[in-house]
Amino acid sequence: MSGPDEAPGFNRLPRPEPRFSRRRLCALAASVAALAAASVAGPLTGTGEAGGHIDAPSSVSDAPADITDVYAFTSPDDTDMVTLIANVRPFQVPGTAANALVDFPFATGARYEIHTDADGDGAPDATYRWTFRDEDRRPFGMGPKVGPLPVTSLEDRSLGVRQKYTLEKVAADGTSRTLLRDAIASPTNTGRVLMPDYGRLRAQATRDLPGGGRTVATQAADSFKADTQVFGLFTVGTSGPVPGWLPDAQPLSALNVNSLVLQVPKSEVALNGDAERNPVIGVWSTVSRQGADLGSGLAAQAPSYRQVSRNGTPHLAFAVYGSTIGLSKPGGPEDRFQARAPKDDHLDDAFVAAMLDPAPPHRIEAAQGRKAPATPRRDIQALFMKGIAKGNGSLFGFDLNSHALNGDADASRIVLAEQLRLNLTTPVTADPQAHGVLDGDLQGFPNGRRLNDNIDGPLIRMLEGEPAGPSARGLLPDPIVRLEPADARATFPYVNLPHAGP
Repeated sequence: MSGPDEAPGFNRLPRPEPRFSRRRLCALAASVAALAAASVAGPLTGTGEAGGHIDAPSSVSDAPADITDVYAFTSPDDTDMVTLIANVRPFQVPGTAANALVDFPFATGARYEIHTDADGDGAPDATYRWTFRDEDRRPFGMGPKVGPLPVTSLEDRSLGVRQKYTLEKVAADGTSRTLLRDAIASPTNTGRVLMPDYGRLRAQATRDLPGGGRTVATQAADSFKADTQVFGLFTVGTSGPVPGWLPDAQPLSALNVNSLVLQVPKSEVALNGDAERNPVIGVWSTVSRQGADLGSGLAAQAPSYRQVSRNGTPHLAFAVYGSTIGLSKPGGPEDRFQARAPKDDHLDDAFVAAMLDPAPPHRIEAAQGRKAPATPRRDIQALFMKGIAKGNGSLFGFDLNSHALNGDADASRIVLAEQLRLNLTTPVTADPQAHGVLDGDLQGFPNGRRLNDNIDGPLIRMLEGEPAGPSARGLLPDPIVRLEPADARATFPYVNLPHAGP
């Protein structure tokens, strides 16, 4: 395997403070307050105060480009298919007829992309790219986007503004093929009065793809099963900003996001089209905004795009840096990650060093006296940058989802790269476990990620040394109140219908 396992000039991160300071505690409390505030302010202002589910400062000012979560799993209702989902634009309040002017479209002109890496070189071998535009059908382009009559079809004139998109598949060499053109996105749900059957609109927006598979761009209920009490373990070493203060009742469970749901044959994303011989893929999503090359004339210049958002393995910033909004600085490592391609991860010495010495175990040791596992943490490096396999630092002791397991992979080209890795041949389980692989459910996180997987608990347990060390389950508090998103559906598109009022 190429790429530095432990980079030359190893830069060890500063040790965390032995006790969490009043300043840090105040910052965390502010971040939680910001999360709640964003639930209200974001939808009304177009910007969230806690973007990307609090992943990076750069997400704060660009809510439509903010990727909240990426999911990748074998389709339970068609096991020859793999489903890839990217959720964007968090903190959408449910629509009602009274607030029908509130709209949460996809950004026009931006590129929303889901990438797959079949050979482990950190570069995409297949990219699915959505590009949106508005179709304004209102007289003189004025008036409400929806109404006054109920919308019962995507063709109704009451849907005054529709979003249409082009879906392309881009190969590793950059050549692209248009899969869909002028497909219609399922709109923002403006409530049961104006949209009495949103499920029908979503069904109309679902499109079959050439070569097999289907897709839909839709608003959906936020599916992220966040454990807000665990957040404090990442950032200050104790559950919740104040132990016992924060119930497991997170505002996301009542809010919506925009979802890009894609289902394609496994052969389309497997190396050499052979998912049996080459079962492992890496998955991540990006959003890019149009820009310009100021070093050359603009007149004849084609639009260029700059990556502004990236998401693969969930809660990377929490798990590695122990950071969140209020604890991270603009332009810092969280922002650099958002703009970087996975193929360049191994070139960032500080990023590689952080994987080998993540912050949360030290904070838990300082706050609770539970001894942090010894460093360097090659198990955490394997979790995020290699996948689970024997002899690569992973503590699981079996082969599961490393690119090195692909029969046709060139080992000399495999690099350290953060991705959500999935073994396409892992059978669909009849007894899914929320904590996934740690609890013996090999189809769950971190072997891809299903919509019902809990990710914060497993991350803390692995940061504390599981599966080799003593169980860290005792660190995870029992919820005082449990208010979580409803379980996902068992059939395409799996994401639930968006929350809506009257």
